[in-house]
Amino acid sequence: MSYTGALSRFVVDYRFEDIPPYVVEVARKCVLDWIGVTVGAVGQPLVLLLKETIEDMGGRQQASIMGYGTKTTMASAALMNGTMAQTLDYDDAHSGVRTHPSAPLVAAIIAVAEPLGLSGRDLITAFVIGCEVMLRVGYALGRTYYERGWHSTSILGRLGSAAGISKVYALDAGQVSMALGLAATQAGGLRDTFGTMAKPFHSGKAAMDGLIAVMLVKKGFTGPVSILDPEAGFAQVFSPEYEPERLLTDLGKDYYTAGISFKPYAACLLVHPVIDALIALRQRMRLNINSIREIRVSIAPFNLEVVGNPAPEDGMQGKFSLHMGAALAVAYGQATERFFTSEMARSPHIKTLMAKVNATPDSSLAETEAIVKVVLEDGKEDSVHVIAPRGDPRNPLAFMDIAEKARDLGRGVLSDDALDRIVHLVEVLETLDNTARLVRLCCKDG
Repeated sequence: MSYTGALSRFVVDYRFEDIPPYVVEVARKCVLDWIGVTVGAVGQPLVLLLKETIEDMGGRQQASIMGYGTKTTMASAALMNGTMAQTLDYDDAHSGVRTHPSAPLVAAIIAVAEPLGLSGRDLITAFVIGCEVMLRVGYALGRTYYERGWHSTSILGRLGSAAGISKVYALDAGQVSMALGLAATQAGGLRDTFGTMAKPFHSGKAAMDGLIAVMLVKKGFTGPVSILDPEAGFAQVFSPEYEPERLLTDLGKDYYTAGISFKPYAACLLVHPVIDALIALRQRMRLNINSIREIRVSIAPFNLEVVGNPAPEDGMQGKFSLHMGAALAVAYGQATERFFTSEMARSPHIKTLMAKVNATPDSSLAETEAIVKVVLEDGKEDSVHVIAPRGDPRNPLAFMDIAEKARDLGRGVLSDDALDRIVHLVEVLETLDNTARLVRLCCKDG
């Protein structure tokens, strides 16, 4: 059996009863975090533009746009909600694969869960399957493709979404292979989009394309059935270091889903170790803008390439600037969504603090690490070495930490009562007979 065929057989045979309790808990966290960051994007400029475009295109009213009371087609809902989930760059991430698993995957599943009345158990099962496929393909591809400029969430999200939705619709193994093939042939997305509206659009398009791949196969549409095998074009195009055995090694035993990180700060995950370090130093050294001579940051070379922007011009660019993350940590002791605004990026005190940051690459550091030293005007200095930032699986956020994040993001869009009910339903997600009621709670008129 081919690698693609074996992975497809896993999708078909895997059941909720096979999921370990700790992975079910991760899935609950992912769903709640996804709801928070998606609803929290209501009113963002790019969200309004995309929503207007989708409404102009029309279509059957099948599935809800999160945070709004309107419905659209399942495909458009996947596009809209997947884009919203990545808009704030506050969604979960997987450091090992450098991707955002839930943004596209949950968007695709939710788009069909509402019209189908999918149960909580089936939603969790589809999520875990989609995550495992997505992350295993990511490990098989290696890291070179990302460093060459491809955006992993855009590429992997299509495959994970196709796998998860294939489970929802109970495709057979041959159909799953074709759905993966149709998803893979649509794969693309470039990192040049980072800091622009196009980056979150990648996530939404991945959700939409994975869903469409399955819907086509259901109707008898055909596609390649061995797309993930080493001789196929997918591996040949994207990766010179493709390791197909990573697709199947300990499949169903070793869960890469458990490696997902949750963000306490509304910035690229590579900035988080720097923020953690400066929050600690702020408390320890009682820092203020006038007392600091220099902030010396050592991070992995790749981190510096991605988040080394020393002078972001707006809040969106600020999310990809370790300098702005550092400045917010010193000035406010936090870096949640409300701080990443254009006004903040241009404010004199933040610009002054950003100018004090001196970042250098250190190839001995992992991407989850940072060494930060603060030198004061009086010559005193102190440093912190962060190995695993808050939210990393080695330094995890609890379910209730994520619940508070979701409440904070949802206020102003949903009522406190609705937010409390959402948290409760996700906490017992596997007991829900119909997740449509959870989706409707996430809408203004729910």
